Amino acid sequence: MKKFVFFWGCVIPARFPFIEKSTRLVLEDLNVIYEEIDDFTCCPEKFLVETMSKEAWYLTAARNLALAERKNCDILVACNGCYSTFRQAISVFSSDSKLREEVRRKLRGIGLDFKFSTNVTHIVELFYNTFGTDFIGRKVIRQLRGMKFAVHYGCQILKPFPVVRFDDSLRPEKLDKLVESLGGTSLNYNTKLLCCGESLARSGNPDESIAAARTKLLELDQLGADAMVVICPACFMQFDTQQSVMKKFKENLHIPVFFFTELLALGFGHDPEELGLDMHRVNMQRFFDRWSELERISELLPVVFDEKLMRTCVECESCANDCPVTQIDEYYKPHDILRDILGGRIDEALAGKEIWKCLECGTCVELCPNNFGMVKVIKEAKRLAMEKGFKPPDIEQGIEMFKKTGMLGRPRPRAREKLGLEPFRDTKAEEIREILGNITKRVD
Repeated sequence: MKKFVFFWGCVIPARFPFIEKSTRLVLEDLNVIYEEIDDFTCCPEKFLVETMSKEAWYLTAARNLALAERKNCDILVACNGCYSTFRQAISVFSSDSKLREEVRRKLRGIGLDFKFSTNVTHIVELFYNTFGTDFIGRKVIRQLRGMKFAVHYGCQILKPFPVVRFDDSLRPEKLDKLVESLGGTSLNYNTKLLCCGESLARSGNPDESIAAARTKLLELDQLGADAMVVICPACFMQFDTQQSVMKKFKENLHIPVFFFTELLALGFGHDPEELGLDMHRVNMQRFFDRWSELERISELLPVVFDEKLMRTCVECESCANDCPVTQIDEYYKPHDILRDILGGRIDEALAGKEIWKCLECGTCVELCPNNFGMVKVIKEAKRLAMEKGFKPPDIEQGIEMFKKTGMLGRPRPRAREKLGLEPFRDTKAEEIREILGNITKRVD
């Protein structure tokens, strides 16, 4: 692994020490070794500093990069703004030899011999590119199964793409996959790539800033998101703080906001108290109550059910109107069977008549965009229902016939005789009973 010096920036240590705490904890859990430098300044931030003076901006960025280079380390950041600044500065320096000479001359004046060799890595790149989602998933102690998250990337980490090259700027997936490696579900939503609007408040436009936050939060509320996940302190401040401001206008959307390292730390088994999550503006208790309830339900689910795929299935429902039974029975909703099972109402689902209406025709499998098909779940539900004694009379009659004769239909000797066919042969049912052994006893 590369040697890193951690660049905390201005906002995290000053305003959100709980983000710093969770980041330190997960880096320790992953055995990431990094150094720290007291002499760092602001990266500098582009919205204000670069606007004030382009020269001040690139000289400040160069000094920070040179300090890391003197330690023979690359920079590791947890802030989109810092990442964007350093990536853009590195790009400008690499393409402008006159600027490099000017920067080198001025830095030599303060004792720094900058060779422009420093690179920058965002912690999400470290988690995704260096460790990978499989490794992260194996480190998870407490799964986030069933929890629905709205991932917010933020604009500066994705754009401009030729400079930052963090992920696909129009279809990013790294943070989504990291969230899913913890067991959670990452929602696909319309405002996913919309800028948080935090800079509007800093430029004297607080109403527009609130409106920007409200647009996204309203959609997430309608989708039933359990929380939002961000990777930028400015985005965190925007969505967490603005919800407390919105309460003054009697708008109570209540979408908890996690910095990704906080969510990762929870998955790694750290307690909320250790992470200082009570310092968030949006109260987290509803999130933890929901998580605990889903964990309780997960423990009740038989191992034959793939909980994650079932949750994806009920969120999708693209095949709901294609089921042939729904076309003759307007009250039949096969996805409700999955919802009952996921909701802990397993015995109710097994004892009901709905599971026996599934024809197992395979239509849902053929049309499933996730290569799943709910027939797999309903088939297992039928099997469990038989084991528990929940069998309709007709099903029980068919099972008894198979156990006694090895067949599911009674022979019609007169009809065969009339058609000139040979008499129906003995099925040797005793051989079937012998080779199946105790298998058929499970449904008695």
